[in-house]
Amino acid sequence: LSPVHIVPEWYFLFAYAILRAIPNKVLGVVSLFASILVLVVFVLVNNYVSVMSKLNKFLVFVFIFVLVVLSWLGQCLVEDPFVFLSMVFSFLYFFVIFLLFLVYYFVGRVFM
Repeated sequence: LSPVHIVPEWYFLFAYAILRAIPNKVLGVVSLFASILVLVVFVLVNNYVSVMSKLNKFLVFVFIFVLVVLSWLGQCLVEDPFVFLSMVFSFLYFFVIFLLFLVYYFVGRVFM
């Protein structure tokens, strides 16, 4: 468990919430780097394909909502409801990413 007094800068709060949500140390560090890498990959993905899909717009909205909630949970205390919510929203974070990449893949194949 993390000490109570440690809180990272605001731009890493979502990653800190994901790190605290996973009890295994190795998987926690892997998910920490994966969560930051996902944001880099979003910049590199072609966005002209995403304009054609209303599902993609909804998924991006859900992703931003989950990112904001994870950032809020990252600055909360290490207590029971916040740790459980961090687990739920960490799963949602990676699940929405998976769905977004599926939408990019299938919309790109249909319209290209």
